[in-house]
Amino acid sequence: MISEADMNNLRHLLGIGSHIKKRQWGYRNHFAPGGADIQGMERLETAGLVCKGRPYADTYFYHATEAGCVAAGLKPYQIRKAMEP
Repeated sequence: MISEADMNNLRHLLGIGSHIKKRQWGYRNHFAPGGADIQGMERLETAGLVCKGRPYADTYFYHATEAGCVAAGLKPYQIRKAMEP
């Protein structure tokens, strides 16, 4: 079951926050979790909202899928920005 903390990590992964202007949301699409956040990212991966990227230290980078971008509340232009290589 995906928790609110998991969703907060998904939003962080996509650069969504009250300190970031909404038009800039989606400027990033990566997160290297640690501790309990690793299990949360695995739950998000199982739900199809993120995918595992390259290894990083004792974990992996994770990236939002298009479904994850939608679940996080991004608009179409923000999704395109987030999905750019």
